Amino acid sequence: MDGTNPDAKRELDWDLHVDLAEQGTHKVIRVTSNETIGTVMIKLTAKLGEGDWSDYVLWWPENKIWLTKPRQTLHGYGVMSDARLELRPVHRMIIVELPNKKRYNVRVNFAVMGLYAVKEICDEFKIRHSEEISLMRSPMDVDGFERLTGAGRLKRKGIFSTLYEDTPVSSMGDAPSHVKVPPKLLSTAVKDERDMATSITTSVNVATFVGDAPDGGFFADKFIRSSSERAYLNGLWIDSTLTLYEQGLKEHSLLFLRFKYYSFMDLDPRLDEARISLLYQQAKWSILTETVDCTEEEAYTFAALQFQVQQASSSKLPELKPATLAPGDQISDIDQALNTLQVELGQKDASTDASPAIQLTGVIKFSRPTRLTLRTSKSYFFILKGTLLTYYKNEESYSHGEHPMQRFNLAGAKAVADVDVSRSRYALNIIMPSSDETDEFRLTFESAEEYSSWMAGCSMTTKGRSLAKDGYEAELESITTFLALKNTSDLGGTSGSAQSQAEIKPDDLVGPHISKKHKPKKIIRQILEAHASMLNLTAMDARLQYIRNWQGLADFGISYYIVRFNKQRKDEILGVSYNRIILMDMSTHEHKRVWRYSAMRSWHVNWESKQMTIDHEDGKLIFTCNSADLRIIHEEIGCNIYLSLRKENGELPDEETFLRLTGGLQNNLSGFAQETMARRRITSTN
Repeated sequence: MDGTNPDAKRELDWDLHVDLAEQGTHKVIRVTSNETIGTVMIKLTAKLGEGDWSDYVLWWPENKIWLTKPRQTLHGYGVMSDARLELRPVHRMIIVELPNKKRYNVRVNFAVMGLYAVKEICDEFKIRHSEEISLMRSPMDVDGFERLTGAGRLKRKGIFSTLYEDTPVSSMGDAPSHVKVPPKLLSTAVKDERDMATSITTSVNVATFVGDAPDGGFFADKFIRSSSERAYLNGLWIDSTLTLYEQGLKEHSLLFLRFKYYSFMDLDPRLDEARISLLYQQAKWSILTETVDCTEEEAYTFAALQFQVQQASSSKLPELKPATLAPGDQISDIDQALNTLQVELGQKDASTDASPAIQLTGVIKFSRPTRLTLRTSKSYFFILKGTLLTYYKNEESYSHGEHPMQRFNLAGAKAVADVDVSRSRYALNIIMPSSDETDEFRLTFESAEEYSSWMAGCSMTTKGRSLAKDGYEAELESITTFLALKNTSDLGGTSGSAQSQAEIKPDDLVGPHISKKHKPKKIIRQILEAHASMLNLTAMDARLQYIRNWQGLADFGISYYIVRFNKQRKDEILGVSYNRIILMDMSTHEHKRVWRYSAMRSWHVNWESKQMTIDHEDGKLIFTCNSADLRIIHEEIGCNIYLSLRKENGELPDEETFLRLTGGLQNNLSGFAQETMARRRITSTN
């Protein structure tokens, strides 16, 4: 004995109050500040008596945080004697509406980040690359958004509701009676070193179909939304860095599962049947509701592809069942299939080092946009090599080694097609990554073959891909196929049989503007003419072609936000895409300025003033967001950059990189990002 009084070193204990909301009871246990959450749970479950408490975790309502680290102490979480905790189940039932208008009861974890909750849902339906997908709230569940998003008009028409009358609703924490739930999720209430929320697993399929969205649902109803209504829709996305419970979501909330980020990784029809089907559905409804603008000719092509999908699949889409390849099954040519699809979708260069590089040469008409006079064009000799587009006065100037008239680096530029097959117009507009209008020019071609070859080359180089032979040939084939779909006048006949005409319902295949502008007979005739070249397409091929055409539209993948720039008095529309930020005209949606992510130096978010600052090569952007919480727009920008860091095999960067980017900061983790990471990465010191 050293004579030291043992009571002097003994810690003071105190009463911890814990409420069990579902049971309506209250418990008090004696604890010390240095006791771990695991020890507290053991004491609490012992006092509660027999029962399976494996799905329960402590929730601190005052700070809106789950105490999920079993080896973290009460002191480490900041829990004092005046705190009042709750013991709640982490798995709850929510209603998820998929892009195909099907609604499911799905059991998800309310105590993990939204990013992982979405992954749980995607895993349930075997949808790969869940990082491209997110959840959107119902506008009826957010104050003010019923009016701001146009949902009020649907509600007055009686065609929108948040829940079905026959949707099973039960008490908080209990699953509906027909949903299959495992009798015991874990053998013990506490795991030693893992996060208790993530260690709780669901080993059975708990998704239950409850029916179709009523009368098409909110996203499928065909009415025109204004620019501001489209912008406010983006204010409904959940925060991927917070748990569902932290964001105020309750059991049986209606959430919409949608593709939020438009950089699609390796779409493979043999592995991604459900994913491609849902992506096609989202693309289809964006065309039919005119959320994405397209020309009449393009609209008829989309309608023909949609009709072919219906014909090839006997008017039935594949069921979204969790069925994939058996563990022993293998696809012998999977690598080749993936590479081909990625080239066609413009996602990566499928060429290998062994594939020889090529260059394109030829005489092309060149012109620049002018304001006061008609566009004038002049022929020059062009060479496309690597990512450089160079033109000379003529071929002799090039042969004699003279200096070129101008050279463009197309990496990061945008190639916009301007094609009208009926008028034999084949042109290509190149928009360089700059707000200066002199950095836009037009190339005009004499024939479809010449256009296809140069469009294939420019399409690859603008994405930073080299002109390797294998990749170029695949790109050329994709563009030639697209032109063939447009060119219906030389195909000799149409599919306009009486049966086909009877099966076509124009209102289901085209948007409201075309339906109001033309008579049904004319619409049917145009669709059948476009459909003549698609008779041999399978349903999957037609869906993939639909997605490719959708990706080729000028407004593809742009999310709208209403912002106000620093020292400005009026609101502006800011478009956020997968590779750039666009300042758009409020009424016409014309692009006024473009800022590409590749030229961003840094960014910062002031959470007190709700201002975002982006340091770009073209200057600084300082703005506030009026149509959504600032977290949503900075998360979208950050996630687009995060997804660009994916490896070729689809492997994602670590969670810290995700939180750093979605926190809107460059070199430090202060502010919101630091707080978020502190909650996710509390170190276990005991």
